[in-house]
Amino acid sequence: MSMAPCRVTKVREELLVPFEPTPCATLPLSSIDHALGLAFMVEMISVHPYNNREHRLHGSSLTAAKVIREALAKALVPYYPVAGRLVYSDGGHVEVTCNGEGVWFVEAAVTNDSLGNMNEWESIPDSIVKEELLPSSPAYMKQEEMILMMQVTHFQCGGFIVGIKFNHLVFDGLGFGQFLKAIGEIACGQTHPSVNPIWHREVFSDPPMLSKSDSLSITTKFGIVNSTYDFSIQTIRRLKEQIAKETSNIQFTTFEIVSAIIWKCRTQAIDAIGDVSLSFVADFRHLLDQLPEARGYYGNCIYLLTATAASEQIMKASLAELVRLIRDAKESLPTKFKEWASANFKEDPYKISISYNNLTLTDWRWIEFYETDYGWGRPHSIWPIIHDSPLAGGIILKQPLPKDGVRFEGTSVMKEHEQRFMNEINKCINLS
Repeated sequence: MSMAPCRVTKVREELLVPFEPTPCATLPLSSIDHALGLAFMVEMISVHPYNNREHRLHGSSLTAAKVIREALAKALVPYYPVAGRLVYSDGGHVEVTCNGEGVWFVEAAVTNDSLGNMNEWESIPDSIVKEELLPSSPAYMKQEEMILMMQVTHFQCGGFIVGIKFNHLVFDGLGFGQFLKAIGEIACGQTHPSVNPIWHREVFSDPPMLSKSDSLSITTKFGIVNSTYDFSIQTIRRLKEQIAKETSNIQFTTFEIVSAIIWKCRTQAIDAIGDVSLSFVADFRHLLDQLPEARGYYGNCIYLLTATAASEQIMKASLAELVRLIRDAKESLPTKFKEWASANFKEDPYKISISYNNLTLTDWRWIEFYETDYGWGRPHSIWPIIHDSPLAGGIILKQPLPKDGVRFEGTSVMKEHEQRFMNEINKCINLS
């Protein structure tokens, strides 16, 4: 018997403006903000089950929605562009009009279920439709012009979920994690964020040949489905030890090992022919000498690195050989970024391949999504909301607490390949 869905009731909806007057200006986005065709909302939820703690500053007197609402309004003062609107020109160029119109903020409630009614290791009831935990703006508002929308949903147990949509044109993952952490710091009593935000998009010139990705205008879809796989910390440790023995004690990262498994097993599952590629996002803030304080920069600072090999080579290769390929691609970042910055490159790194033979991965484990504390402790889990995608990709996450392994969540294979993909991962892990 199927469980009736929980009803998420919107209690309050508003345009939340900055706590104090903010500058009026029109600010440019950078060439990198434009390059990847990032004019879309990233959707995610963070889960905060009831943990019998009182808020550090307010005790039990205030709800999470009220605390987060007030902290967000104060965070929008130093982050004032976020309260503005995106303006699109006929040529596809985008700017931010800093007009203080505000972000869309929703308070919601679930009164007929609890975050305590959970499956093992999970915290969102099966009866919840995750999309209902995300904010939705009224019809008169153009979502493509919005930079941020947030919803706080209370549950009868005392826990809450924060649902977020943020525009990737303005933030990359690290930048938005910095912004969320600032909200948490203010919610816990700080008067200002510990990291001062900086805009400075003008430091990125437009190199010749830089072409905007057409990934968002793709009409052909492969029928890719969402897949989830959990890697236990014990499995990861065992594989690290094994690969270290095979490579004269070279230490490889969890991302490199998990990516190698996913790449190899996906290639086998889809019976790939010809070259196959693994692309992944790399942050290059540490390479920016021209920014006065790169740590505070919250725009897109990402470079796409790619490892490519013949499908037969990937299927026959050991994990040790594959992690070397991925490590080589990672270590090429300083050289490749320097070539890109000086316009001395042959292929545009921001041109995403739409081939089914290409897989793109992102690692969220070290983004401050997991560190944000609104006063009741850090989140139990982070969930990206992934919709139908024309591109094969995935996100590496932390497993929900109390586990400390790794979760792969992604739209990576077509339905007819999904079971074999899972089987190949199981076989790869057990044989290794």
